[in-house]
Amino acid sequence: MGEPPMKTTYLFGLLVTFQAAHSIEEVTFGLYDWLPFFRWMDSVETGGSAFVFVVVNIGIVVFGYWCYFARVRPGHPSSRFLITLWVTIEILNGIGHPTWSALVRSYVPGTATAPLLLITSLLLIWTINRQPYRAGAIRPPRNTGQ
Repeated sequence: MGEPPMKTTYLFGLLVTFQAAHSIEEVTFGLYDWLPFFRWMDSVETGGSAFVFVVVNIGIVVFGYWCYFARVRPGHPSSRFLITLWVTIEILNGIGHPTWSALVRSYVPGTATAPLLLITSLLLIWTINRQPYRAGAIRPPRNTGQ
């Protein structure tokens, strides 16, 4: 399929790296203490919520880097779908944390890195939308000289 444009590849890798930083912020400052499911887990088993939250966040970041190295970077046909999926989630993340902080008038873990996710996602959308669509690929067709 060929490699995708460098800017798209770079921005997606940056987005996953910012998600890793975002996950570290959420874990370090205890976002799990704010979420009802994880609070319920703590009522059932003390300390279980933090462990599960860490494992889930590690899984998200590992999946992100798998998407980058196995799909986006080599220009796999699923790359456009995966980028769109990530961008959608990260836009919600980038808007959700600051909105939640504003509503509770307090810092919510994840708010500091949320703007990085939002800005990078918007740049990625802009970059992808400037490229022709071809069977899910994020790279324009090659000139075969025919």
